[in-house]
Amino acid sequence: MKDVSIPKDVLSEIANKNGTPFNIYDESTILSKIDKLKNAFVWADYKQFFAIKANPNPHILKIMKENKCGVDAASINEIKLAIDSGFEGKDIMFTSNLTTLEEYEFAIKNNCIINIDWYEDIFELFEKKMTPKKISFRLNPGGVKNKIIGDSTESKFGSTKEQIKKAVNFLYKKGFEKIGLHTMVVSNEKNPKMFSNYTESIFEFAKDIQDECGIIIDFVNIGGGIGIPYKPEEKIDLEEISLSIKENYEKFFKHTDKKPKIFTESGRYVTGDSGYLVTKVIKKKKTFKNFLGVDATMADLMRPGMYGSYHHITNLSFETNEEEKYDVVGSLCENNDKFAVSRVLPFTSEGNLLAIHDTGAHGHSMGFNYNGKLRHAEYLYTKDKKIKKIRRDETYEDYTKTIIGGL
Repeated sequence: MKDVSIPKDVLSEIANKNGTPFNIYDESTILSKIDKLKNAFVWADYKQFFAIKANPNPHILKIMKENKCGVDAASINEIKLAIDSGFEGKDIMFTSNLTTLEEYEFAIKNNCIINIDWYEDIFELFEKKMTPKKISFRLNPGGVKNKIIGDSTESKFGSTKEQIKKAVNFLYKKGFEKIGLHTMVVSNEKNPKMFSNYTESIFEFAKDIQDECGIIIDFVNIGGGIGIPYKPEEKIDLEEISLSIKENYEKFFKHTDKKPKIFTESGRYVTGDSGYLVTKVIKKKKTFKNFLGVDATMADLMRPGMYGSYHHITNLSFETNEEEKYDVVGSLCENNDKFAVSRVLPFTSEGNLLAIHDTGAHGHSMGFNYNGKLRHAEYLYTKDKKIKKIRRDETYEDYTKTIIGGL
C-alpha cells in the first residue's frame, strides 16, 4: 500500500465540483523534498536547479524560486518560463543539445549559465562573437548504463573527455579562468553505487583539468537522476547516495583549496511523488481479461505506455478486502494506452475515483493531443491546506487555435 498525502475528501470535492481527470500536487511534499536535498548536500557549497521539463507550471517554478533553487532549462521557451516566473539568468542553467545559434543567442543575452553539449560549439560562438559569461561542458563519460537513459556510449548527449579538454585549452588561451562541468547519465536511479561510479569519473576529470589545463572548475553539476519509490516496496536512501558522492569528492578535492561547488538538477525527486492523476472509472469490460476503463488516457500520463513504468493506483471511493486482477486502460485508439496491466487491485466499480500516484514529474508535461484528447486541469494543494487551481482544462478552442484560416 501507498498512502495518499492529500485527504481523500479534498480529491473527491474537486472531482464532484469540476470533474475528472485532473492532476494535483501536494506543496508540503515538494517543500519536504527540497529540504531533504539541501540537508543531504550540506557538506558542499551546494545549489539545486529544478529541471523544468519535469513540471513546467509557473506556480511550481515559483515554489523553487521562493526556496532559493535555480532551474534547468532545455529550450528558449523554458528559459522564457523561468524568467516570467521571476528567475534571473544567473539562476538558469541552459542545458540543450543540437543547440542552434538562435538558442545560444537568447540564453547568452539573458545571462544564463551556458552548458555546452557539443564541444565544437564553443569555437563557433567565439567566431560569431557570442561569448557566454559562464560556461560549462556536458561530459559523456562512457561506460555507464541505466535502464531509462541506456548505455552512455550510445547516448547522443555530451562530449568526451578528450574533446572537452580541447575546448578548455581554447578557453584558457582566451583568458577564461573558470568553467563548470556537467554530466547526466542516470535517470530514476535509486542505487548509490551508480552515483558513486559516475561521480568518481567526473570528479577525477575535474581534478585533471585543474592540474593539466590551469583553469579552475567553478562547479560540477552532477545532474539529476535521483529516483523515487514508485512501487510500495521500493526504498531510496538519499543520505547514502549523498555519502557515496561525498567520498568521491573528498578523494579528489580534500587536499586542495580549489574545491568546486556541487550542483544538482533534480526534477523527479522534487515533485514526482507530490502528484496524483485523479480519474474516474467509466466502464468495466470483460473479454479475455478484466478491464477498468477510466476517463484519463496516455495523453495525461505517458510513462506507463511509453516505458512500461509502474504507477501505484489507489481506489479513493471505498476500501475492501476483495481483490480482482485488472488492466486499467484509457480510451485512446492505441493498445498501449494502459496505466496498469494484470494489476491486482481492490474490487472496483464503475463511478469509483482512482488516484494514480507519482505523477508530479513527467506527467502533465509530457501530455499530447492525439485522438483530439485535451489536456486537463492542474491543482496545487497548498502548505496551508487550500485548493489552488493552477491550470484550467484545455478547450476545443485551444485545440484549433493554431489552425490558419480558422474553421
